Amino acid sequence: MLKMAGFLLLLVGPAVGAVEGEVSYPAHPNVVDVTRPPYRAKGDGVTDDTAALQLALNENVGRGRVLYFPAGTYLVSDTLTWPKQWKGRDNWGFTTLQGQSAAKSILRLKDATFTDPAKPRSVMWCGGFGSADWFHNYVQGLTFSVGKSNPGAIGLQFYSNNSGAVRDCEIVSEDGQGVVGLDLAHRDMNGPLLVRRVGVKGFRRGISTARAVNGQTFEHVTLSGQTEFGFENEGQAVSVRGLVSDNAVPAVRSYGTLCLIDSKLTGRDGAGKLPAVLNYNGGRVHLRDVVTAGYGRALADVATPDSGAAYRVEGVDKPGSAGPTVAEYFSHPATSPFGSAAASLRLPVEETPEFPPDDPKTWAVVDAFGADPTGTRDSTAAIQKALDSGAGTVFFPGNYAISKTLTVGGKVRRVLGTGGWVDYTTKVKPDFRVAAGKAEVVTFEHFADIKGGIENPTDRTLVLRSIGTRLASKGKGKLFLEDVAGDELAVKNQRVFARQLNIENQGTHLLNDGGDVWVLGYKTERGGTLLDTRNGGKSEVLGGFSYTTTAGKLAPMFVNSKSSVFAFFGEVCYSGDPFATLVSESQGAATKAVKKGEGGTWPYVGGPRVP
Repeated sequence: MLKMAGFLLLLVGPAVGAVEGEVSYPAHPNVVDVTRPPYRAKGDGVTDDTAALQLALNENVGRGRVLYFPAGTYLVSDTLTWPKQWKGRDNWGFTTLQGQSAAKSILRLKDATFTDPAKPRSVMWCGGFGSADWFHNYVQGLTFSVGKSNPGAIGLQFYSNNSGAVRDCEIVSEDGQGVVGLDLAHRDMNGPLLVRRVGVKGFRRGISTARAVNGQTFEHVTLSGQTEFGFENEGQAVSVRGLVSDNAVPAVRSYGTLCLIDSKLTGRDGAGKLPAVLNYNGGRVHLRDVVTAGYGRALADVATPDSGAAYRVEGVDKPGSAGPTVAEYFSHPATSPFGSAAASLRLPVEETPEFPPDDPKTWAVVDAFGADPTGTRDSTAAIQKALDSGAGTVFFPGNYAISKTLTVGGKVRRVLGTGGWVDYTTKVKPDFRVAAGKAEVVTFEHFADIKGGIENPTDRTLVLRSIGTRLASKGKGKLFLEDVAGDELAVKNQRVFARQLNIENQGTHLLNDGGDVWVLGYKTERGGTLLDTRNGGKSEVLGGFSYTTTAGKLAPMFVNSKSSVFAFFGEVCYSGDPFATLVSESQGAATKAVKKGEGGTWPYVGGPRVP
């Protein structure tokens, strides 16, 4: 951890009316309703829908489509798998599963089906190559129930790279049995990805993560009724905000890197002598505003695994870890070029703006205006007509070629895709320019890539959610980034709130020129300065790491010029070229640097290491 004057591096079917909390779409071939031909899943809780749903997955995974689950209980008797290949076509991700709502769209495992805990099986396995090439996948608005008498069951095995999320889902065991609710540890290189507004009830472990890359971000997660641990992290770089755990076992067991903030951990019967959080094997931990009750202490920071028990505690815990409330705690010393206090900046945090969806009958579907969803023909004029039509939501259910910058103004408040791309050959920069309009907030959502980028020269609030793009943010409105992947990002005099941010260009990744930038979960690749803060800016990075793949010796990891920076951040490098300078800071006329291995940082010796 380093701190410098502040720097601490420590669906096709008829549309239905929109209902708040429920999701629906206009009719389109790229929105595939699993209850309609050719799949005809019943969703009646009695008929076995395994074959119908598996066929729907086989034919639609990897094609930038939405598989839509209307209200119903879909009974299954085998694992539903996302195929890596189907009929000679490789799949590279780009898949969205969307339920009408978690309360109404339920995938339920038949009772007494997965009965062997030694050979666990999942209700759904979301694929992947075992390398970081399974992009832009989403599971949203669904409940995964493992039913009863299934001690060998896993609720959901999710996998995505660069961008991807599990959102607004419930994962439940009706009798408490089962191995894992949400399994993110089932294969290597999972992430970066986001888990947001997800609840897990029952199982031995509620959520599992593992291995050193690629980072996972969690926000507003609820865990209850686990029998071993609520949340187990075996080596990942994990950022967690808003964890609520109600358990008779430790809420969290972790090694690797854990940033846990704004959380409430409640211990029930049998938890009185246990710690709420277990950190072992020298893992790095940052806790802030963690409230515990019913546990023996908030954190055991000297715990190690033991074959005869879940853990054992050795030595003496560090000051500040007892709780019950932990205002702020760091497991390792901070490092600062100018000797700043070891404390985060506590920048104000705002939730990503959301609003009740418009009725799909009122959406402007760009294809209806003549746009080509195959990306073959130039769709510029047709898309601009849709944007100028007076609709609040403009829907892009395919891939689109354009030859001129598109203007987003008028009444448009939501530009929504299904995981496709715009301007694949980057003929235009930017592809979209936000203009003055009636809506205070403009949201771009669910595009695998907007190649030429988005420009916002206005003072309107801009939300980018589940998107890959470049961004030229030239206005002064607030900027919200949720599950965003892309190249360089520069902001000036703005307030920025980012959750699961992945930037992978060579050179300066993120420039904060005089603004306030708050990031929960920041993952990067390639060399160049990862965060440059100047002109009195304030930057706060809560968890994440650099996957340094090129040119680590050419630039400082962090640059702070007369500003305030906090980072709880790490590095993984397998190329033998890690960052040599971690921090370069200028205060007044003086400039100082922190090299790898100095202060409280770890020297790089191969494999994952955390500064």
